[in-house]
Amino acid sequence: MGGQTAGGRSRGSFGPGALLSIVRGAPAWTRAELVKASGLGRTAVAERLDLLHRASLITVNEPVLTGGRPAETYSFNADVGRLMVADIGGRHTRIGIADLDGRLVASAEADLDADDGPGPVLGYVIERMRELIHEIGLEEWRIRGIGVGVPGPVAGGIMQRPHLPGWEGTDVPAAFGEAFPGVPVVVDKDANILARGEQARDPRRCRNAIVLKVGMGVSCAVIVDGAVLHGAHGAAGDIGHVPRGGEILCRCGQRGCLDAVASGRAIAAKLGEQGRRARTSREIVDLVRGNDSEAIRLVREAGRQLGGPLGFLAAVANPAVIIVGGNLAESPEPLLAGIRETIYGSYPPSLTSTIDIVASTLGAEAGLAGAAQLALDTVLLPENVDATLA
Repeated sequence: MGGQTAGGRSRGSFGPGALLSIVRGAPAWTRAELVKASGLGRTAVAERLDLLHRASLITVNEPVLTGGRPAETYSFNADVGRLMVADIGGRHTRIGIADLDGRLVASAEADLDADDGPGPVLGYVIERMRELIHEIGLEEWRIRGIGVGVPGPVAGGIMQRPHLPGWEGTDVPAAFGEAFPGVPVVVDKDANILARGEQARDPRRCRNAIVLKVGMGVSCAVIVDGAVLHGAHGAAGDIGHVPRGGEILCRCGQRGCLDAVASGRAIAAKLGEQGRRARTSREIVDLVRGNDSEAIRLVREAGRQLGGPLGFLAAVANPAVIIVGGNLAESPEPLLAGIRETIYGSYPPSLTSTIDIVASTLGAEAGLAGAAQLALDTVLLPENVDATLA
């Protein structure tokens, strides 16, 4: 029987993909350091490094002095491939290309209305991806994976009861797979990829967190002990259709849902009743930045409405932080003020005193960063790396 590595893994199953996971954890490693970290012998480490180097997944750096003979170091080669990423929201979509460290190298955005249905929206995203590929001169064979966030719950890549016309049952990976054959496609709801982006930036802070996305719609993700929760049908944390009372008809057919009273769509409708046009959450933010008193009041009231379900979710999940992102949070002060007012004012200090309520630090590209992490978790999964090398 094979022995155990330092981390308790079987040596027999510790292939080059597992060694690559270690290499990705630091800027550079000597061979001796990798022997110690993996628990493998020097010959086994050398064999795996050779396989990874021949596949261009690692680079061999100039020798450095370590107190004795200069030692070569090894680093992950994030430029060996590229990822296509998309963050599809209710009214706004971002598209990008990232390296294998999740860093964006190109991006674009467009005001797409998800109510138009999956055909037009996904068709546009795929076409814009192709244009970006052409604009930066990327060879398609270098694309290693595709990560996509969509405005609704997902299970197995299939849209589950989204509150959007025509989206239920949509096979999102199939749409991208037809355009980019042979490239793995991973899909999750938009709030979950926002959470993944926040995790990648600060994993310690996001070990236990609630991540709220507020744009023209409302979506939410929950992270417990480092894992983004999905639930039985991909709808864990989906508070947008929790009833808040009132008679406003929601897109889901119910009345008084949180999405119907506290989203950018709800704020835009109230501004429209006053004869003022604000079609997107970005236009609402522009009003807030312009010190428009009515827009500020409506955004703060939306925050108060959001605070109720968020506080209840916090009582269940016990997060250290609630992170608020999405387009409506790009000028976050009135939104955060309303959320804090409800949570800190309506729930006992024993529950709320240890919770920070903050705006996303990643800004507009948080979703794309999360979509890249989503794809990387599949592309660089040790067994997938081993299968590719084999």
